[in-house]
Amino acid sequence: MSRALAILLVVPALAGEEPAPDARAALRIPDELWERVRAETVGGARPIGYTGDEMRFYGGREHLLRTVENLFRDARAVPRETGRITDDLLALAAAGKVDEVLQRCWSLLDMPAGRNFPAVPKESWGVPWIPAEAAPAEAFAALAKAPGEWTTFAGAGAEDRARLGALPPAVQRLVVRVSIGAILAAGWLGKADPPAPHGRIPGPWQDEDFLDQSATSAHFVFDMLRDFDVSRAAYASVIFAAHLRTALDEWREAAATDLPEGRWTLSTPLGPVVVAGKGDDEIDAGTGWFVIDLGGDDRWSGGAASRCGIAEAVSIAIDLQGNDTWDGGDEPFALGCGLMGIGTLVDLAGDDRYTVKESGLGCGWFGTGLLWDLAGNDQYVVKTRWGQGAAHAGVGVLLDAKGDDRYECAEQSQGMGSTLGCGLLLDLAGNDTYWCRDDGNVSALYLNQSVAMAQGCGYGRRADLGDGRSLAGGWGLLVDGEGNDRYHAQCWAQGCGYWWGVGVLEDRSGDDTYENGKYSLGAGAHFAIGVQVDLSGDDRYNQGVLATKNQFQGHARDGSISISIDGDGNDRYLLKNLCGGSADLGSVALFWDRRGDDLYEAAMEEGLGDTAPFGSATVYPPFHSWRDDLPAVGIFLDTGGKDEYRGDPRGEKGAREGAAWTERKGAISVGFGADLPQER
Repeated sequence: MSRALAILLVVPALAGEEPAPDARAALRIPDELWERVRAETVGGARPIGYTGDEMRFYGGREHLLRTVENLFRDARAVPRETGRITDDLLALAAAGKVDEVLQRCWSLLDMPAGRNFPAVPKESWGVPWIPAEAAPAEAFAALAKAPGEWTTFAGAGAEDRARLGALPPAVQRLVVRVSIGAILAAGWLGKADPPAPHGRIPGPWQDEDFLDQSATSAHFVFDMLRDFDVSRAAYASVIFAAHLRTALDEWREAAATDLPEGRWTLSTPLGPVVVAGKGDDEIDAGTGWFVIDLGGDDRWSGGAASRCGIAEAVSIAIDLQGNDTWDGGDEPFALGCGLMGIGTLVDLAGDDRYTVKESGLGCGWFGTGLLWDLAGNDQYVVKTRWGQGAAHAGVGVLLDAKGDDRYECAEQSQGMGSTLGCGLLLDLAGNDTYWCRDDGNVSALYLNQSVAMAQGCGYGRRADLGDGRSLAGGWGLLVDGEGNDRYHAQCWAQGCGYWWGVGVLEDRSGDDTYENGKYSLGAGAHFAIGVQVDLSGDDRYNQGVLATKNQFQGHARDGSISISIDGDGNDRYLLKNLCGGSADLGSVALFWDRRGDDLYEAAMEEGLGDTAPFGSATVYPPFHSWRDDLPAVGIFLDTGGKDEYRGDPRGEKGAREGAAWTERKGAISVGFGADLPQER
């Protein structure tokens, strides 16, 4: 872990202890200032948020997560909670505790299974049916004693033991440890195949019969959500990852260098394990449920590390070194995709390139998909959707430990969680590019821009315009530890929530560039939460992006809470209509720049709404319903530095250095802004 990241991860060691001034936990609006905001907006009689009773007026709540529902009570508490979550994830990933990263992700889905699951000890094999002192060959032969119905496996024969014995001891231990973890996980998951054809599992979003509506004839996908055993999937994932973590820790400590060439196939209860030598290999991932490569610049093809309807519940690929090419081909579900099981891809070193068509690179469909890359300048490409940390009814995680990386997708990727799903893209260090293509999902409704649903997006299914079967969204998180990064997308991106989902984008340090459009940079609509936080660095938000539209950087609509925060640095902002702390239709929108000398440019456009940026709220004619009782509150705060404001159409009544302003458009629609000389 770098020194910069270590500083940013400082959190209170004891209850009540103050965090370090630059730590994420210290990024909290002061009590005195927040009380002033409450007094100017809701009158101080209630929190700036919505009660559970108020949120129950909204429908489409099927599979709504408790962790999502609880966030609506107080807007100020939302970034505190997401900061705690991302602090934990960054610290655990930096320590290599991949099992605990997965456990935290499953906990966000209301399933805290495996909490405090013990680390697998290096001095034993971690199971009672293999003696701690057993040599790798003895432990390998004892796999037949694993609990479960392994009726077709009588134990490793002499030929298998001889093949294993030809490998270096460190490789033998790696093979055995990972096999033990997979066998244990398979015992919890079972061998149930997904319904045929499993290619229609994404039906609620991309049904072939009803392309223009949220309507599907694949009715079994709703039954699958109802019947999905979240606890078993979560616990199996933690068990497997705990054994994987110890196996990889042990491998790195061994620092094995004298690695052989060749290829070996070994029999296990789950099927064949394939070990490829240190040469430059062509590897067909379909040769075994567990494929490990010892080195070389390799080309992997097929559905590597993907549990895709085959009998075994776990699939894993490990590459130990080399500049590798991972090609998932033209079929969906590949390269770290867990479809009704666990799919795991681990690459320890080298500058690698990963490409899938759809559903891969850390994607979970009713299971767990994990891609863990520990070093190198890497490229990750999802040609269409569902990758780079994406999940529906499960967990999809992409962890990258270091290097200058590029992430490219068309849509619905880069930290995206749909119903009962948690998608996490976490990059610890490096100057990275997160790119969602402009031609990925172009929509006339969004002014001919591409609807990304990416880069930290919680995405639910709105079906009141279709078959009526709306589904609440999940958690989508994109977390970047350090580096000068670039984020590019158009609509619905960069910390956005849609239909009961939570989207989070957190960048902890570096001089970053953000490019986006509607419903991005801390935005949400339809009872959702969107959070974007940049902790430090001189950042640029939409500078020179002529194509950007409106409704971004702290914009909320229709029962949502949206937050955009910049913690430190001399920043440059372009804001348009309904931006910078602008609330619409019973929502709360917050923009806060904590400190730094900043430049704000407002550029209003005709036809995109007449609500100005810098703390504002829209007003509607009376609905004569419960909507008339829900306040709309837009908040803009700059609490330090010498700032410059340009283009606020409200002139002297609007945003300016050293001033405060309030704009009331109705009894419950209010915007408040303040530029303070220093944080209090």
